[in-house]
Amino acid sequence: MRFAVLHHLESAEGEPAAAVYADVTEQVQAAEALGYEIAWVAEHHFSPAKGRAPSPLLFLMHTAGQTRRIRLGTAVLPSPFYHALRLAENVALFDQLTGGRLECGISSSGVPDEMRVFGVAQEGKHERLRESLLWLRRAWAGEPVSSSIGAVGGADGVRVVPEPLQDPAAMVWVAASTPGAARVAGELGYHLLLPSLKTVETSAEHVAIYQAELAERGHDAATRKLQQTLHLILDEDHDRAMRRAEPVIRAYYERYTKSGAVQRLANESLPAIMHRINFAAGGPEAVAEQIAGVSAALGLTHVAFQARLIGQTHREILRTHELAMSHVAPLLESTVAAG
Repeated sequence: MRFAVLHHLESAEGEPAAAVYADVTEQVQAAEALGYEIAWVAEHHFSPAKGRAPSPLLFLMHTAGQTRRIRLGTAVLPSPFYHALRLAENVALFDQLTGGRLECGISSSGVPDEMRVFGVAQEGKHERLRESLLWLRRAWAGEPVSSSIGAVGGADGVRVVPEPLQDPAAMVWVAASTPGAARVAGELGYHLLLPSLKTVETSAEHVAIYQAELAERGHDAATRKLQQTLHLILDEDHDRAMRRAEPVIRAYYERYTKSGAVQRLANESLPAIMHRINFAAGGPEAVAEQIAGVSAALGLTHVAFQARLIGQTHREILRTHELAMSHVAPLLESTVAAG
């Protein structure tokens, strides 16, 4: 099991953007020192509560200058929001400038309100995702491509310069919150990003589709990576952690159900809510047990912790990341070693 941190750069209304960027930069630096493999940044638009990173590559380039080892991931770049040529060029340049540290997460769409503002239809999104990924594969291999994908007019025989430092097969992840996206990811042999707002049971269905496509297309499943994102609040003391976590869990549940991302159910208990929105909370033993269960159900290679949550202070977030590596990771290793 390998560990990552994931940042939406979300913040309360009125919090200065500069303070958010400074805090997250320090959190990424701390994650590197603690031994996390990847720091992911999510793309969101038009709302500080969703996140203040409309351009993850731009923010990650800033953090690249403040770090040396940790890999830097986009979670994710919604392909319909970008002209394919600019996406190909920006990703390749970022990978070159960071010495091949990019983990490039790509999706078929954004959240509904962002899709509406950008004028992108949900219909046909998986077909467009497949077309975009195939086009990017050719462009990053140095093949001449048509610039007309995703635009009117254009030209044929265009070469993208520079090419990425890494092989795209090693750096590209596809976000799969639907069966269609999981199928595309498996068909093309890319790594799989599982969302935080699907139940483990639903994600297990998507993993099965993904793995079946990998096998049918002759891709080596042993070289493919699968990551699940979990909201996380940790404390040495379980009861203290739960007192901190409960109002945050309920606030996020309210936000997710209000937006339509999660269906509201009557009389839902706190553990049931935590299960449905993939929220791990408590002392190290309880959190390790939760992560081990999710990992076993999905066959994960990576888990990403979304600990930067509205209602948590900068210091509490840093402490959660620290405890995850110092206390939870060894418990998970012991569980694996025990069989």
